[in-house]
Amino acid sequence: MPDHARLTRLFTGPDLAPLLLRLRQRVERGHPLTGTLALTGLSSAQGEATRALLGRAPSASDTGALTVPLDELAANLIAADLCTSLRSAVEYLTGRITNTPEAREDRDAAWAAVFTAAPAVLRAPPYAAWLDELHANGALKRFAESSPVAARELLARLAYVVAALPAGGEPLAAFAAVTLGNAHALDHGTPLATLAVRSAARLGGIVIEKENAESRRDAWASVGVMCDELSAPVLVFNFPAASESPLGRLLRSAADDAEPLHVSLRLLLRHPLGRDAALAGREIFVCENPAVVALAAAQLGRRCAPLLCLNGQFATPALILLRQLRAAGARLRVHADFDPAGFHIVRRAMAEGGAHPWRFGAVDYLAAPPGEPLPFGGLPATPWDPALRTAMDTARHAVHEEAVFASLTADLVRA
Repeated sequence: MPDHARLTRLFTGPDLAPLLLRLRQRVERGHPLTGTLALTGLSSAQGEATRALLGRAPSASDTGALTVPLDELAANLIAADLCTSLRSAVEYLTGRITNTPEAREDRDAAWAAVFTAAPAVLRAPPYAAWLDELHANGALKRFAESSPVAARELLARLAYVVAALPAGGEPLAAFAAVTLGNAHALDHGTPLATLAVRSAARLGGIVIEKENAESRRDAWASVGVMCDELSAPVLVFNFPAASESPLGRLLRSAADDAEPLHVSLRLLLRHPLGRDAALAGREIFVCENPAVVALAAAQLGRRCAPLLCLNGQFATPALILLRQLRAAGARLRVHADFDPAGFHIVRRAMAEGGAHPWRFGAVDYLAAPPGEPLPFGGLPATPWDPALRTAMDTARHAVHEEAVFASLTADLVRA
């Protein structure tokens, strides 16, 4: 049994610290503690202490450099029953050495096994490429706090979530309770919740540029899971519907009475319009501001074409409705304020719903009454009509929808 007390006393004090440090570094780099070790930069006291350990006489010509025969040092320590090997002595005195090439190889192999043995549902499209990304960028390792065991558990629980998607308009808490046995398992802020919402985005075709409450709602809604299903409803007017679902009946009733209607995310996910025959080929107009809907209801009533209002933003219900209208084969035309925010709305309506600009070109801008000055700075691109940005860069004023409602009316009534 090694006498660790004597070993500790032998190496007590700072003078042998350079030797212990170099021995430890040698092991960490994967080199054996054999052959010789060159020590340089030693003080006089450090040189004397090292020579005493090796049983050498003091040197009058000490230059601060010393060659240590490691095999001899190991043999002396073992013969004195101070250790079973030089490495065991170094580890006892300085702590366990785990950052060795062998240990790294073992860890790398363990992490590779985590991904190769991941549940089959995660190794199939559309998740396979994402799983490779989690491996390459180390995200799963961070989520699992560098534990392969914890990572396996995370992927196993994630597989339960993925296998249950898409859902049929269920609240997130209920979905979590059924799939994971815990209504709070997918609450924001945990590694599993983060991985789950990103997997939902993959399946739903959502690009999360910046993760926030709205992007999480978009991702979950795209796969039929509701977060805040009754908040931020989308405003519609005179929408046709053939479906006998609760949403279909609500839309027809509101259209019969020429009343604008707020439609919740709950209704859109539980009773989607993506296959409603009344929307196939139907021209539907999209605007930015609720005031346009109010004017249309007051002045046009039942004569107005179907109108969808984005209310100045892309809340999740509006995004879901745009996608459902596109799936149903509706033809969308979009208008917004002539300002940078309006450009963003038009671009996204084109991307999400396949919409076409509606009186939203340079000619329309120049014909409109000037509005308030535009803020300083460049304008976003207008690829549907490059001349629009040029005209606005020159004129430097905005135009709000309400100011051009008369021109929009011509299309709404004719449609």
